[in-house]
Amino acid sequence: MTHQTIRISLMVWERLLKSLNAALLTALLCVALYALVTNLSEARGAIGKLLVKFTQIESIEGFNVKAAFRVDQIAQATPIYQALPADMKDMLPDDIRSLRASWVERLLYVGDQGKLCEFESPSQKMVEDHNADRHLSADGLITMRDSREVKAQVLEDMRQAKARNRGWPNGEPRSCYVTELTERGRNVKTALAQFLRAGFAAATATPAATRDPKTKVAEMTQ
Repeated sequence: MTHQTIRISLMVWERLLKSLNAALLTALLCVALYALVTNLSEARGAIGKLLVKFTQIESIEGFNVKAAFRVDQIAQATPIYQALPADMKDMLPDDIRSLRASWVERLLYVGDQGKLCEFESPSQKMVEDHNADRHLSADGLITMRDSREVKAQVLEDMRQAKARNRGWPNGEPRSCYVTELTERGRNVKTALAQFLRAGFAAATATPAATRDPKTKVAEMTQ
């Protein structure tokens, strides 16, 4: 194989990898945009699951091509990673890798989750959300602080619901809490947001002007 042939092969391979990466980012973007035009509560779960699936991909194979993708590479590609001090920089890839789908959803919407409580008879979704918060707290990405104020509000909501003969299937709140992102949690959320922004940029980039194929071949052989 000549030197010129090797150069052409490498250039074609590089362009193929960029195309694969753009396709994956575009898929993620589509789910994010879906959240803006449909039921947000349903779309949140889809965003979380797709983010986690993407970060779990180590390689894809097809058409005799194998391309590697690692969460470390995703974290390192974000602007926030470059700006972090050394100790925080080492944590970011591990923090992203540790996330599960439901945890991603909870992390992205910290501060916008309504009144958070443990109830006497919680639904399955309530149990899952509370467990996700506990995991995120244990991993150092959020804090959970008991809130008597929130509990008082929920008790009042329950009283009014019963007074109006409305359903209240979960019983009394045992305890209520508020969540807040830690510094590490903010770093992870920012990295995920920047990852989505990169997908948006890739999906909305203006295509290059069509050129003569002979010109492209000439450029590749230079």
